[in-house]
Amino acid sequence: MSYLFIVLTSVFSANALLVYGLGVCPAFRRERRGPWVHLAALAFVNALASILFWIVRSFALAPLGLESLDIILYAVLIAPLLKYLSRFIASSPAVSLVRMGAAMDEAVTSCLVFGVALIATRSNFSLLEALAASIAACLGYWLALIVLDSIRERLELSDLPASFRGAPALLLSAGLMAMAFMGVDYALLRSVAR
Repeated sequence: MSYLFIVLTSVFSANALLVYGLGVCPAFRRERRGPWVHLAALAFVNALASILFWIVRSFALAPLGLESLDIILYAVLIAPLLKYLSRFIASSPAVSLVRMGAAMDEAVTSCLVFGVALIATRSNFSLLEALAASIAACLGYWLALIVLDSIRERLELSDLPASFRGAPALLLSAGLMAMAFMGVDYALLRSVAR
């Protein structure tokens, strides 16, 4: 499987937010501060979680036939390790690392990080393919967030019926966006990735 196909699939037709519903809580928040710091922290945590999860699943669970315990192992081993790493980075004297560590601390407990790591490892990817899929899933998530934010701004300026303002209009827009993202079909992606 080509890396271009994995990246395009993870960004569009298997978008973490719009297709799997991962990371919905932060997606519908109104305020966003330092989006680039959060993007970098999310990409770093996603990549690290996918690498650790792939290594543990491939070298510890698969040889023993215990792949069904991967969720428990993530909760017991990988999530606390990532949490410790994020707090270690946040305790740095550099201001930029403090902000990144705080953003990483929020991202570790996100269902997005766990879901992307789980999808990347259960898709029978190699280590580099799982890494590419996790970083591309992060980029796809942020692409969906940017589009949803611009839709939210336009909806706030629109003259909508009172019962349709706010969350109902945004959820309907997100559903239509999900259908559009899933419309980038695997067949189209395969022809582009060749």
